[in-house]
Amino acid sequence: MSALNLSPGFAPSVSITMDVLSGEIELAAARCIRLDKILGEFMDSLPAAERQVLTESLHGVDLLAQHLTGLASFARNVSFASPGGIEVPVDSALASLTLGALAERMAEGLGAPVVEAEPAEPGEVDLF
Repeated sequence: MSALNLSPGFAPSVSITMDVLSGEIELAAARCIRLDKILGEFMDSLPAAERQVLTESLHGVDLLAQHLTGLASFARNVSFASPGGIEVPVDSALASLTLGALAERMAEGLGAPVVEAEPAEPGEVDLF
């Protein structure tokens, strides 16, 4: 669970929500493209048989990057097309994100009033 402590009922506009979502999807797509590049560079050092297996995997990574890019474009266009004034409650959706950095970036992008979690007591394990 995320360590975010959000006000119940926090509801940014649909336009802002879709814009922030689009940005996160674009970030994921960029990471796929970077992974594709790194794996492609690594492929040159492999024997031919192993290169074939990696080539098939690279096609999957490329397809995933294209998929994410398409979803980001869709979300961005929904953001542009959304009429103003329509809000969506996102507090429980943000709280359900298990990747803390993602939840924090999205909350910040959405303008969420975030209350910092209390620091761990001395001697307690503080996991990321």
